[in-house]
Amino acid sequence: MSRSLFLLIVGIYDALLALVMIFMAEPSLKNYGVPKVDLSHISTMQYLGTTTGSIALLCFLSRNAPKSVGLRNSLLVIGVAGFSGILKGLYDIFVLHPPISSFFIFDTALRLALALGVFYFYSREAKLADAGGVLT
Repeated sequence: MSRSLFLLIVGIYDALLALVMIFMAEPSLKNYGVPKVDLSHISTMQYLGTTTGSIALLCFLSRNAPKSVGLRNSLLVIGVAGFSGILKGLYDIFVLHPPISSFFIFDTALRLALALGVFYFYSREAKLADAGGVLT
């Protein structure tokens, strides 16, 4: 799979999540396992939706970028954002013990796969830059 196609997939998934988080915050919180949704939950979910949308935009803008330091930095930011969210979710599950749902498990597994894919492309771009090579 090409980097361009992979970043398009990541961008589409993040954009869909962002739209749901912003415009359907209350139902998505309930699907995610939050038993009592209040205004603070909704506001936080909408804020996280805007940041997820920003990551989606970064994916879309970076997908056809030429090999450069900027591209590697974008891949690193996309991967760290995805992976740190997974770590935070796992911390919550194992330490704070909130109620979880099957959607949470699916979303976490998919985000892990996407983050690992982004780190793969970051690693590949970094190795090419170190070798001074060009990937065809």
